Amino acid sequence: MTFKEAKDELKKLAKGKYHAIRYELVEYSSGKIETECWIYIDPRISVSTTNWKDALTKMEMILEPLKADPSEIPGEELEDAPL
Repeated sequence: MTFKEAKDELKKLAKGKYHAIRYELVEYSSGKIETECWIYIDPRISVSTTNWKDALTKMEMILEPLKADPSEIPGEELEDAPL
């Protein structure tokens, strides 16, 4: 999944709410590469994984019990919730 595809999916999940997306790639001198795909929907719901598909799936799982309406999600309780 490309960055743009992930951004488009995140926008759908956000349903007009503020949202953010970030990709980070780190390459160590040993040649090892680490990636982080981070997404955020207001109020204070963020997910970070190594690929876009997993990040979006986890975000959907967080939103699903609340009928995907981010305005109903209590921020602090979900910030520390295990993913």
